[in-house]
Amino acid sequence: MERKKVLGFWDLTLFSFCAIFGVEAIATSAAIGPSAISWWLICIVGYFLPFGLIAAELGSTYPEQGGIYVWIKKGLGDKWAARSIWYYWVALPLWVPAIYIAIAQIIGHMFFPNMSLWPQILIGIIMIWMAVGINLCPLKVSKWVPNFGTVTRLAVIIGMFIAAVIYFLKNGRFANEINFGNIMPDLNAAIVFIPIIIYNLEGCELISAASGEMKNPARDIPKAVILSALAIASLYLITTFAVWVVIPISEINVASGILQVFTITFSGHLMQQVITVVLGFLISSTLFAEIIAWNLGENRTVAEAAKNGELPKVLAKMTKNMAPVGASIVSGIISTVVIIVYGLIAKNAGELFWHVVSFSLVVGLFSYLMLFPSFIISRIKDISIERPYRVPGPDWFAILLAVMAEIFILIALLILFIQPGHDFIRSALPIVLGVLIVVVIGEIFLNRSKRI
Repeated sequence: MERKKVLGFWDLTLFSFCAIFGVEAIATSAAIGPSAISWWLICIVGYFLPFGLIAAELGSTYPEQGGIYVWIKKGLGDKWAARSIWYYWVALPLWVPAIYIAIAQIIGHMFFPNMSLWPQILIGIIMIWMAVGINLCPLKVSKWVPNFGTVTRLAVIIGMFIAAVIYFLKNGRFANEINFGNIMPDLNAAIVFIPIIIYNLEGCELISAASGEMKNPARDIPKAVILSALAIASLYLITTFAVWVVIPISEINVASGILQVFTITFSGHLMQQVITVVLGFLISSTLFAEIIAWNLGENRTVAEAAKNGELPKVLAKMTKNMAPVGASIVSGIISTVVIIVYGLIAKNAGELFWHVVSFSLVVGLFSYLMLFPSFIISRIKDISIERPYRVPGPDWFAILLAVMAEIFILIALLILFIQPGHDFIRSALPIVLGVLIVVVIGEIFLNRSKRI
């Protein structure tokens, strides 16, 4: 069945912004302290901008349904493409439980301050299956969830800026001292959070997963990726600073820190509860829309690989409206199992959030590990192919950018596996075991597929 061309430039820009700009990253990076400014700048210049330029070139050069799957296939072949897409896709249902826990914590702040862990897990399970239902809608309908998420995201950002200004005018000071000395990179404070920053700069490739449903991918992908990347880089810095204005660093809650900005600023105000509920709704909507954006992109990517016989056929099943029903339902099942299993391991919501995020980070970064070598190989091998957009400069400069991005991925993976400053048995071992299970299952699936 031929896919309908329903995505225009602004759809791609809003979709990309919604997928990449993760409000859950703001509090996590702010917990690093003022040196997070340096780490954001280092990661943006050394990783995010090169990634955005490379994704813009690949997306316009190979405008085929499947995005990153197609790119890696061009560079490293079928086997590595299938392997990378298994990691790319399965990381999503491993990651989303952490976001649902963050939403549940926000709901707790709004209505049930003493909510325990298992009611939060139940909320997470309900939202997992709501997301599956949205993924089964036609893209012309489901695309409006990420678009709405971009609007709520901008509302949250503006609200954070206003709250920070009100807090400063009311108190005449920042909650933290910020000066040139303490914004310099601090390895001791930040090393655990560097992977979070890197992972929250991922997603430049996501819109290309639906290239077959775009009106003009060669023209629109580069513009959408670059415009959204510039906006995202600026807003991450602004919102992180807003958190520091209001919340003492030692008191930042990584799962619900954004809502803290508003509860602290408007503490004692007559409209405190109304403001908390409204902002809590906006933040929750933003997080939920982000999950939908990733689901819409990644489920289509894995369905394309499965259709080619490189992953289990169940993942290739589509509805009459070309929605990836097989991938969506399997993803929901995995997320449900993960949130329950890690709920049995974790002591509280904060620890559950960190366990799940770290686990999914490692698995997801495996796929990006293969992306940048694929770009280098395609640049060398496909010399004659037309490239509507090229990374500016000579070939050696484009290759240098890919090598830089690859180094950042390797550093993030090393930190996640070592978990410096944490008890190995409690923090790192569950992650290592979980990753080994994912790798083994992936190899079993790949070796049973007809093309491998």
